[in-house]
Amino acid sequence: MKKKTQMLGKLLLTTMVALTISEVNAANFAVPYSTIEQVRDLQVEGRVVDAQGAPLFGVNVLVKGSQRGVATNKDGYYSIRVDENDVLVFRSLGYHTQEVSVQGRSTINVQLKVAQEELSEVTVTSTGIKRNIKDFAGTVNVVSAAQIRELAIPAVGDAVRFMPGVNYIDEDGRGLRPGIGLRGIDPARNSNTLVVIDGKIPIGQSYSDMGGYYMMPVGAIESVEVIKGASPALYGSGSIGGVVNIITKKGAAQPYTNLNLQYGNHNAFNIGVETVGSTNEGAMNYYAGFHRRQGDGFRKSRSYYAVNDFTGNVTTKVGEKNEWRFFVNGFTEYSETPGGLSQAQWDADPEQSVNPHDFFEARRFSTAISYKRLFDENNSLTTSIYGSYLKRDWWLDNRNTDPAKRKFTSALRDIPSLGLFSDYERTNTLFGKENKFLAGVRLHTDITHDVSVAGDKIGVKEGKTNANSANTVVVAEGYVFDEFHITDKFYVNPGLRYTFVNYDKEDYFRNQWDNSNEDAFIYSLGLFYKFSDDYRAYFSYSKGYKMPQIRDAFVTNGDLDAEKSNNYELGLRTQPTDWLEVELAAYILDFDHKIFREGGLLNNGGKALHQGIEVSGAIYPIEGLKLYGSGAIQRATTEYGMYKGNRLPYAPRYTATAGAKYQLELGGGTLTLNGYGNFVSSQFSDQKNTFEGSADGNVGLIPKFFLLNATANYSIKQWNVNLNALNLLNRKYFTTRHRAWGGIMPAATISVLAGVGYRF
Repeated sequence: MKKKTQMLGKLLLTTMVALTISEVNAANFAVPYSTIEQVRDLQVEGRVVDAQGAPLFGVNVLVKGSQRGVATNKDGYYSIRVDENDVLVFRSLGYHTQEVSVQGRSTINVQLKVAQEELSEVTVTSTGIKRNIKDFAGTVNVVSAAQIRELAIPAVGDAVRFMPGVNYIDEDGRGLRPGIGLRGIDPARNSNTLVVIDGKIPIGQSYSDMGGYYMMPVGAIESVEVIKGASPALYGSGSIGGVVNIITKKGAAQPYTNLNLQYGNHNAFNIGVETVGSTNEGAMNYYAGFHRRQGDGFRKSRSYYAVNDFTGNVTTKVGEKNEWRFFVNGFTEYSETPGGLSQAQWDADPEQSVNPHDFFEARRFSTAISYKRLFDENNSLTTSIYGSYLKRDWWLDNRNTDPAKRKFTSALRDIPSLGLFSDYERTNTLFGKENKFLAGVRLHTDITHDVSVAGDKIGVKEGKTNANSANTVVVAEGYVFDEFHITDKFYVNPGLRYTFVNYDKEDYFRNQWDNSNEDAFIYSLGLFYKFSDDYRAYFSYSKGYKMPQIRDAFVTNGDLDAEKSNNYELGLRTQPTDWLEVELAAYILDFDHKIFREGGLLNNGGKALHQGIEVSGAIYPIEGLKLYGSGAIQRATTEYGMYKGNRLPYAPRYTATAGAKYQLELGGGTLTLNGYGNFVSSQFSDQKNTFEGSADGNVGLIPKFFLLNATANYSIKQWNVNLNALNLLNRKYFTTRHRAWGGIMPAATISVLAGVGYRF
């Protein structure tokens, strides 16, 4: 069996190398840019302003159908060489895009209007293919970089709180290891929700165990997308409730450098340095950013943390038909882990620490190289190779009351991974109607080296190895997805995905080897109908799939099977007036097989039913004022055995977010004020639905909570000043109980941050 896994790994690597060589050869034979570049015989100049006539800085001015472009300066002026019959595209985040024909003119001035929707597209595939949000046959929720800045969102988990149907668990109140659950799915450290960077790089530690020990800092993020509905066919395992897609910042036509500093209570200190720009009239653009977060934490001791993150993105055009993208990310974390509390400790002082020696260390490096070949205006091929390496060490005092058994234990893991995506997209006509066809393959492998150490010296990183294993996963997938327009208003989205997984566990300590295979056909069907520009409806059905965690798959009574479900979704998008927009969705996730933990082991055989209604929307009653909100009513229950009818753990019945944003011109700058609240109803921590909290804090009800937050942001020329208060009422609450972490895990108390930013 070991040889079988090695042969699969060799086959995977050989295929990836062959595909890469073919793509490189295609690029080498591409016509050089200089030979196809036409002579530009007209210089166009102009100025871009807003509705009040104020100059707009950094507006992208692009030549339609090419990769050439410039950006406006701080006074709103631009200059670009064009052909007399070219069309200029004026684009800026937060404003309606405008297209203007040159028609031989040498001066073109433009006034941009504020757009109510800041983002209009969503990434629907692993290689970055996009679709219009309004016309997508599935629920899509997006939080933009502007919203992250204005709302003082400290972590990705806090961003998804603004989306309906999301339950966010902050494991230790510092945003270091968030847990995200979609539509009643257990949020435990993202182990059941697929989270990816730029659609391709999984954040989870491995394909089978998606538990996250890393999260991209919000300073490097362009937007956070949550895609539901047909996500299993588009993204594969772990996307039954939906996919969280983190889009990183890219380059811009106008070069600039940002410096941001924040300081707050508990000695919280955040610093961000970014540089953005482009060269060769936009043929290459780049982004590089460094972000550091550190602080003493809200616990009274042993709560210090320090996180460093570097992100780089480069996109370069080679001729008119070839595009290369390079991504790199490096991350380090050191954090003290104060641990959970018993019920008595929580009642006495929720901010105390009971772990005087525990700490966590992590280092992660990831990279991706993508190549896109545009054969013609209807056909393209995009191939991405990605890889990552995660090393995480967690040292813990087992706190055994017997001195002879008290040990300083550790869970040491290092996880290399390597993968490839390749997507072919064709846009054409089929039976005289518009058709968009996508076909792709994915290859992936990762190895989880898991070592446990027990030492006699508390606080010292040394000891005797008492467990040593390697878990290997090899994945091969193929998928097709189509968008066929039956009429101008009605189209269908059939999708199909085949997944084959071979996973192997080698226990060096016990000299045991296990091997198993999984395969699954995942399919979906989406229907979309556009009644008018103001009303759109959609329906989707998908077959859900999630493979079991390999680390647990061999320790139960027989191999664990994959989770499987039938998923249904019905939605409506409407904007009946200029001042109102609403999206409403109803869903059912019907699990015919779900894995539950019973008696400390994971076992097969559970039926479960998730049902819910989600709503989100915004009202613009007067100029400058936006009232927004989202919420969900859901019921997720066990449908088998002695607990039939009980609510599933960590599946609250109600979640809601509501707020108001007011923006006005003041003193030559822009002041943005925001106030918003988050509500989550009570949850159970176990399948039994235990109401009373246990003495050790491990099980019991998780009470409902409401958080009030307020932010102020003032921008003038190159300066930005901000003041943010999260959990303004200083609520004492918690979002999780966990036996392994020591009971009740307190959530963050009031957090106040003041900051300043400058753009060079």
